[in-house]
This record gives sequence, C-alpha cells and structure tokens, in this order.
Amino acid sequence: MKIQIFAILLLLLPLPLVFAQVTDTQSTLGVKLTNTAPFVYKDEEGYTVVIGELENTKSLPINNVKVWVGFYSNKATGSFEVPLETVTGNSLLDVIPPKGKSPFIIKSNTPNPEISEVTMKVVGFNAAKQKQLQLDIEPGSLVIGETIKLGAKIINTGSNTIQKISVHLIGYDAFIPPRIVGIQTVSLDQIESGKSQNISFDAVMNNKASSFKVIAESADSQSKMISVNDVSLESPTRLITINDVEVTDNADRISKIKLGQSVDIVSHLSIFSSSKNPKQDYVYYAQVRQFGEKSQVEFIGFTEGKFESIEPQTATISWTPQNEGSFFIETYVWDPNSVALAAPSKTISIILVTP
Repeated sequence: MKIQIFAILLLLLPLPLVFAQVTDTQSTLGVKLTNTAPFVYKDEEGYTVVIGELENTKSLPINNVKVWVGFYSNKATGSFEVPLETVTGNSLLDVIPPKGKSPFIIKSNTPNPEISEVTMKVVGFNAAKQKQLQLDIEPGSLVIGETIKLGAKIINTGSNTIQKISVHLIGYDAFIPPRIVGIQTVSLDQIESGKSQNISFDAVMNNKASSFKVIAESADSQSKMISVNDVSLESPTRLITINDVEVTDNADRISKIKLGQSVDIVSHLSIFSSSKNPKQDYVYYAQVRQFGEKSQVEFIGFTEGKFESIEPQTATISWTPQNEGSFFIETYVWDPNSVALAAPSKTISIILVTP
C-alpha cells in the first residue's frame, strides 16, 4: 500500500501579520467564518497566505463553498477601494456536513510586498449529497518538537473498499476562538472493507499550534473531526507547569473587582529539568474571557521571564477591568518562539466585575 505524505504548509515564517477584515455573510448564506481574524502571513517566497475555518450553520451538507479574498495596500490612501488582486478559493473538505466545519487556505497570486491588508467574505455554496461516515480515526500520541509527529490508525467501517483517502492534521493556536495556524495532509491509496491502515505525520507546522484535530475524507466517505488529546513536548526534561492561578489585590486573593480597579493575575510556575541550573526563557500569557456562550476575549496580557534554576517562580500580569460582568482567566507559558512549554492552565473561579 503506497502512502504519500505532503505538506500543505511547510513553514509559516514569524513575519508581521497582515490585517484581516471579514465581511459577515452568515445571515444570507448560512456559512460563516469561525474567527473574525483568521491567520494571515507571508510565506518564505513572499506570497500572502490566508488560513481560516468555515462553519456550515445549515442542517444540510454543502460543497463548492467559495471564499473571496481581496489583497490590498494601504500605503497610498489607506482605503480598501481598489484591491491589488483578488482570489476566490474553496474549503479544504469537499463536503462540509451539517453544522460541520472545514479549513480553507487561500494564497495571493503574486509575492507582492505591497500587500498589507486583507478582506474576505463567503460568496457561495451548493447543496451536496451527504458523505457516509465510514472512516474512523484513532489518533496516537502527538509530540511537539522541531517537527510535529503523530501516528494514527484509519479504519474502513464500510462494506466496500474506500480509495484515495486524504487525512488532515489541523493545528490551532491557544487563544479563544482558536485560529487554524497550520495543516498537514497524508494520502492513502485505499483501505479494504473492515481493514485499517496506520499513517504518520512528521512535518513542520507553525510553532504557535498548541491543539490539534484530525479528519479524513474520500470521494464518498468521511470521518468525524477528532481531537488529539494526548499532546506532549519532545523534551520533557524542560517542562513547565502552571499552578495556583489567582487574582490578587495587594497580595490578597479576591473574587470580586470594582470597575477600573487594577489587580494582578498571578501564577506560580515550576520547571522540571534534568539539570539543576536550566536555562529556559519563557513568555507568560494571561487571557481574560467573558463568561457566557460567546465567551468573548476581554483582555490579553503577557510578561517575560527566565528559569536559571529549578526554584519555582511567580509570574504576574496587571489587569484593569473595562467592562462589568463575570469573567474567567486562562494562562499559558510559551518560549520566545511561541512553542508551548506548558499545558494551558485550568480556568479559575469566576471573577465578578461590579460598578
């Protein structure tokens, strides 16, 4: 059985992001972008790449979903009136199931250095025949290192041989709502009825990816979107843990804040190292989200630090609430290149902001 591996995105360079403006067409099309600020970057050849996710809000399967992207320069006038170029692309999945999601990747036609702004909108789709859920995925452990490594078993649960199967590994960043920041694809020639095939990913993905999902699709069959829950770092000898996240005022832990009152978001960090004198720079992020169904981000802050011994450290970020309501906090620790050094913290108790 021949297995072909190729990378849709081999390398996402840490270049300045391009501004993305989204036109919301959900009310008219029933298809929307899951994030109003999709990931936009310049690749190593200078092309501008837009990578995002579409959601089918309808109760029927759809295909031929088209996303229009305009690439602009604001160098002269700062307006969005005349694009330098436009591209219309499609969803990665051939068929998006009812209430399902699919990534998309759209690239500029030229490596134009003047492209600095992007606007996009969903412009069409067709009703489609539902693909049979005859593919199962059993992901193994995913290891984050210089490359992303993952093994998985693909199972044909149908009564016929399934041919030309594409399996996609999708990487998301840590913030809410998460953005897709990389995709890798493995191709299988065929899997006979009742049989399975083992596949593996070992390729470069954007180092901001901290959570992952996999999905498989052929001409007539699909799998469900499966989360990869077993994620670890390649070098567990330098693993940081986040403990005891709390909000304090003058070192006293609090759960209620006055509007405009400055408080500290505090976490205690520990490092596991084979050396008594580890050298590990880190960036500690705190994200405050509004409690509720939409869970909008209220605040993101960060501070930098460095471990030079195995002694625990305390990381502190100041936050001044600008809106009333109930909020909860998530914290993350990455290295200076945005590679995760710790699992995201568990959310703390709800923080109430009052007048």
